[in-house]
Amino acid sequence: MKNPKMIIFDVDGLLLNTEFLWRKAWKDVAAKYGVPKFGEVFCKVVGISGSDVERVLNNELSDVENRMELLDIARSVGTEYLENDIELMPGVNELLDVLENKNIRKAVATTTSRDSTIKRLTKLGLIDRFEYILCGDEVTKRKPNPEIYQKVLKAVNCDPNQVMVLEDTGYGVQAAHDAGIQVVMVPSINAPTNKDKENASYIKKSLYEVISMLEA
Repeated sequence: MKNPKMIIFDVDGLLLNTEFLWRKAWKDVAAKYGVPKFGEVFCKVVGISGSDVERVLNNELSDVENRMELLDIARSVGTEYLENDIELMPGVNELLDVLENKNIRKAVATTTSRDSTIKRLTKLGLIDRFEYILCGDEVTKRKPNPEIYQKVLKAVNCDPNQVMVLEDTGYGVQAAHDAGIQVVMVPSINAPTNKDKENASYIKKSLYEVISMLEA
């Protein structure tokens, strides 16, 4: 698909550097409290939130009695990091400029809550660049369930065959794929798995490579 009619963006790790700040928070808490396994397990929760994170911790760190306390602390530390150090991922504004020049529509589908999403996109000057935003607290099932992408397609009245999704995690790639939408993976924290390679139409190293693909 050379020029889709719409591109739907994930936010965390794709538009914003939030995943990297969360990773720093988890590693800092792990070091401070002497539980290195806590920092290491972060790679397994990238792209999910809420009770899903707690489920992963219970599975992976069943022998760490204070795992939920560490999670609470990491959430507090991470929130502080996001207040102070949130930035755009490389190539965001350049990609949005290209899409606007090509009259390609733009939407957002994120697991993060609406309050946090609106606040962050507003702070970084992106809020007015998308025609539609759907957030994690506005769906029943989170990624990798395809519900969020199905709801976006319905809201914007766009054929899935005319849409492209940009995602950085396997959970997001799975959700878009199962919604019948072509998905381009731009990995952030975790390298693509074999399953990701099967589900994604393309895997690009950065948003600059996405620009090159669209302009080719």
